[in-house]
Amino acid sequence: MRFSVYDITSSTSDGASAWRPVDNKFPHSAAYQHSLEQARIADEVGIDIYFFTEHHSNAGFQIVPSPHLMIAALSQTTSNVRLGAMTLNLPLYHPVRAAEEIRMLDLLTNGRLEIGLGRGLAGHEQAGFGVQRADSESLFDAAFPLIKQLLTDGGVASYAAGPWQGEGVTLVPEATQTPHPPMWMAGISEKSIRKAARLGVNLCTAFLDADDTARTAAIYRDEWQAAHPGTPTGSYGTMQHIFVAETEAEARKLAQPHLAAWLGAGHEASVMINQSTTVDKGYEDHKAWFDKITSLPFQEAVENHRIIFGTPDQCVAQLLEKAKAGVDMFQGWFQFGGLDFEASNRSMRLFGEHVAPAVKAALAPDTAPAQPAAI
Repeated sequence: MRFSVYDITSSTSDGASAWRPVDNKFPHSAAYQHSLEQARIADEVGIDIYFFTEHHSNAGFQIVPSPHLMIAALSQTTSNVRLGAMTLNLPLYHPVRAAEEIRMLDLLTNGRLEIGLGRGLAGHEQAGFGVQRADSESLFDAAFPLIKQLLTDGGVASYAAGPWQGEGVTLVPEATQTPHPPMWMAGISEKSIRKAARLGVNLCTAFLDADDTARTAAIYRDEWQAAHPGTPTGSYGTMQHIFVAETEAEARKLAQPHLAAWLGAGHEASVMINQSTTVDKGYEDHKAWFDKITSLPFQEAVENHRIIFGTPDQCVAQLLEKAKAGVDMFQGWFQFGGLDFEASNRSMRLFGEHVAPAVKAALAPDTAPAQPAAI
């Protein structure tokens, strides 16, 4: 199993406010500096990957519209941790520009880049860029193969991909990782999970319990082998909130209120996804998924492994259950809501220094290394 960080840089007290005005708990500058500091801690303690998210026009939810800029900054201050975006909202990018920036970041990171690609989640973000929500899937389907071709071949004589057309493209700078950096998709619906497998990219799901994790991991593996028989299956990852403390009492004191607040804000996050009381075509599974995960009491969310929580030993046991279900890349959301920055830093250090090595040691005799890249 590999380990990564999910950084959704937020400055508010609950980190999930979609439409009501909120007061900043942290100045935006402080939230940015904390994200940069956490990436350096991840580099220091041996965490494998640090992922930034991309969201727009909503200071109550997340305040990093360009994960590429954060990656560029950290490329010069980290040495070992891989850096990536989970995910780039492809309908908002010209595919040629996206491919060029990916090449630049791969060079700046000295081959430590990971690429997460998606079609976008929040309706207000798509509206802000003039993208029709109903077109998000077709735009992704047009952009993805062109970006992959540009990264693999280094250019094209001409292209016609959805609304994008052009000719005479030579990609610079030259490739660092070949044929391209490892690619990921974030997905929670069965349709997205199957698509990731067919496209030959690694998959990251989110907030799934033990049963749903095992079910979706099997779908991904089976679909992969049907589409790419005989090839190593890509990595199957899952993202969860995580808090590690020396004692369970300390974890409950410092983190439980913020995790419970996040769960309680689920109705607002659901509004963020749909921006209406109706379910938009193509996003039916997303609202049902969010309603399910945010209707749980805190303790139930811990017991069914939607949240990784407690002492190092407790977190090791919970992550080993994830591994049994088919997870080979865990993505931890360490800084959530109004959690104190120093408490979050201590949690990440405990995770990197004690939890991750113990899980890797326990799994070493029985599991092959996770796939570092997809096809």
